[in-house]
Amino acid sequence: MYSLAVLVTIILSAMLFSGPIAIGLTFIRITNPVLNIVRRVIVCLFGGIGIGLGVVLIFEAVATAAKVLALAAITAGAYAIKREFSRK
Repeated sequence: MYSLAVLVTIILSAMLFSGPIAIGLTFIRITNPVLNIVRRVIVCLFGGIGIGLGVVLIFEAVATAAKVLALAAITAGAYAIKREFSRK
């Protein structure tokens, strides 16, 4: 049971922290085009992880609080990706 609790903690932590990390990366201004592409890939990776894990958790039979956290992770990931690709 301990290993299951550790696995759930890792999954929930990855889901919750990927969105804020991706949003934080969008505030960094980079003038180098290569580093700008690398940042975009990393933002998409973190945003995708948050959205993917959130969607999986939404469709599982879990508590309502976990579904609310999943919805927050989906929102944060989508906002980070939108922010990264919509600015000029």
